[in-house]
Amino acid sequence: MIIGEALPRNAQHFATKPAIVDHKKSITHRDLHLRTNRLGNYLVKQGVRKGDRVAVSCGSRSEHFEMLFGLAKIGAIAVPFDYNWSAQECAAMLKFFEPSSFILESRAQTQDLFALAKEHIDADKLLVIDNPGVAANTPYEQALASVSADEPEIAVDGKDLFLVMITSGTTGFPKGCQIDHETYALRSINNAITKGLSEDERALITLPLHFNAGRGSMMGVLYLGGTVFIQEKFDEERFLGTLQNERITYTILVPTLCHRLLRYPDLDRFDKSSLQYLGITGGHLSRDVANEVMERICPQLYEAYASTDCGQITIIGPEDRNIAPETVGKPIWCVLLKIAGDDRRELPRGQEGEICVRTPLAIQGYYNNAQATEEFLSDGWCHTGDIGFYDKKGYLTVSGRKKNMIKSGGISVFPEEIEDVLRKHPEVADVAVIGFKSSEWGEAVKAFVVLNTGAKCDADSLIAFCKSSLASYKAPKMIEFVTRLPRTGLGKIDRGKLASIAG
Repeated sequence: MIIGEALPRNAQHFATKPAIVDHKKSITHRDLHLRTNRLGNYLVKQGVRKGDRVAVSCGSRSEHFEMLFGLAKIGAIAVPFDYNWSAQECAAMLKFFEPSSFILESRAQTQDLFALAKEHIDADKLLVIDNPGVAANTPYEQALASVSADEPEIAVDGKDLFLVMITSGTTGFPKGCQIDHETYALRSINNAITKGLSEDERALITLPLHFNAGRGSMMGVLYLGGTVFIQEKFDEERFLGTLQNERITYTILVPTLCHRLLRYPDLDRFDKSSLQYLGITGGHLSRDVANEVMERICPQLYEAYASTDCGQITIIGPEDRNIAPETVGKPIWCVLLKIAGDDRRELPRGQEGEICVRTPLAIQGYYNNAQATEEFLSDGWCHTGDIGFYDKKGYLTVSGRKKNMIKSGGISVFPEEIEDVLRKHPEVADVAVIGFKSSEWGEAVKAFVVLNTGAKCDADSLIAFCKSSLASYKAPKMIEFVTRLPRTGLGKIDRGKLASIAG
């Protein structure tokens, strides 16, 4: 199986059906097939070869998918750059990956990246979407118009690398997750198996496509022959209007966007009856929030426990929420699960340890990082770095991240458990917990708390609130009130930035 083979198939089966609709245009499945052929042929003409790394930096628009599929057809490896990276980060990534070619969108956020790319990439291999009109590059549309739309004559194998997915982590240099064609195609097919998706889907994406979760969910829809509607920025009115007017059947959100929709005063004015699948990624919904989402937005609410490295691991749907709402559900069809102790031996059900999996959806390793690859794939299992337990009914509970764990007074404390308790306080709008160095405890627990507008609450009362639900050693030793928490593009707490604030 290879990623590019889906496009000629869809062009034959669904020639005139829209494949992608963004803020500028709509292209059919036949258009997508022919345009990606042209992109592949142009790059081959300029000397890009199978196995070359090609950097891409583009926002949420149709060209993002054209680049991925076009590179797949010639066996080149796509390396997506986040256009929000600083100039220093971009320079480090260019040095690390050494791409032979670069395709980027001209926008305010990519000015520094464009200047760096000009220094490293020849003009005919530097393609620019919405060209700024300078000589040191080739306009994207001009490149496509200059070559044939015939299928590129490149033999691509399922074991050839397709994509390097960048994961930022909490600290240190980002890791590049290498995934081959066969594995990525299987992830796309898994969308159909676990989510019941088909070529009839009309999907709406508002998550950034340069993040792996947003990109992967929509690549799966396109692989099946569905239609993808793209909105680059989330806006409640536009999101709900598109959902209603385009009869959207599938979308994926993060918890922070669910909260925004539930607070939107006109939510109940829109018809959401076409929505057959609402997926949640990037975090866990509490029981109360999940119930409100199912009541007011979509009853078919599914939350996946997944990672860039492993792919999807478990899923929890509406029926499971009635049985085990605080879990992340049961392992999907292709996942073998093991809870491992410190000696890496399997623990009995109910005991807490590291979550390890065997799955055909896992990556092939990390680019130019043998040590990280060995740690992730050691002893025949993928080590997620998450801590949790597997109960007798087959449900998995995730306690927290192994790296986030706080060792206070020699006892392991998970920030996520404390955050869940503090979020239940009526005056708390948002919270994040980290550990900080303490001469007395080794590490001590600190909570950053955002209060509801107009709320008044002191640290002592919040600490007492925690002690009413948790062992006293788990309660924060210090609470700092802030107006907002630093978060990643997917809405996850940026604990690295919090640690720097805490000193």
